[in-house]
Amino acid sequence: MKNKRAAIIIPCRNENIRPKQTLDFMLRTEARDKASIIVIDDGSKDQSCSFLRKNNPEYRNITLITTKGIGASHARNMGADSAGKAQILVFCDAHIIMQKGWLDTLLETFSNLEVDAVCPGIGPFDPHRRVGYGQTWDSELEIKWLETPSRIQEVPLAPGACLAVRKSVFEAVNGFDRGFNSWGYEDVELSLKLWLFGYKIFINPFVKIGHFFRKIPPYEVNPVDFHYNRVRLAVSHFNEARITRIIENLGNKSHTAQILAKIIVSDSMEQRKDYFQRRIYDDNWFFSRFDIPF
Repeated sequence: MKNKRAAIIIPCRNENIRPKQTLDFMLRTEARDKASIIVIDDGSKDQSCSFLRKNNPEYRNITLITTKGIGASHARNMGADSAGKAQILVFCDAHIIMQKGWLDTLLETFSNLEVDAVCPGIGPFDPHRRVGYGQTWDSELEIKWLETPSRIQEVPLAPGACLAVRKSVFEAVNGFDRGFNSWGYEDVELSLKLWLFGYKIFINPFVKIGHFFRKIPPYEVNPVDFHYNRVRLAVSHFNEARITRIIENLGNKSHTAQILAKIIVSDSMEQRKDYFQRRIYDDNWFFSRFDIPF
């Protein structure tokens, strides 16, 4: 793999024809020459990445990594570990479309040394539908998309559909949570962790990415695994009052007992201790900084 400034990392699982569509769009842009492209086929059962295994010269410079289903967070970290000497990691979903100039504009954002991570506007394939410009939380800690800004500015949460981050910063925070289950909250946890560790996330509204919003996640996710990630996020970063509120909001007592049992035997408490020692700001600062009433 030639050393390039950026590495584009695309995790994929059971995406049907969409990885090929995404790469075909991407290879018609400057990404073809200015970034290494790494696809992680995370145990797909639908042969969605089989086109990359054929001797098609169109995709000869794309690196394909296959796994047996390690989960979204781990697949993204594996891609980052394979990024060589790239300075910028660009995490993309396997079901997006983009226009020429998208990567150049994102990378130019890093000319501002305050920018540690940046995301573009993200909207459905339909050009008449609303575009979201970064995310925040509401009073119930549910995701809420932000409105169009007039300039490049800070945002609390960067959606994982397309997120660029300095590799040195990504490594400093230990990447996506390495204890998460199959799917869910990995981009939210990374965003929160970046802010608490003293880094900054920006939105660049001059880049827009089309995104296919799936009704069914690519991973087979049961409620225990999904909400385990939510509770692990809270245990890793929140004060006790917020952790209690998260647990009380889970509802299903059987699921709650299973989740807490998994938390107890995990490294969540050790990670909490480590993060609390290393972080620059606490969760009170974050919620106040972005006016989140939780």
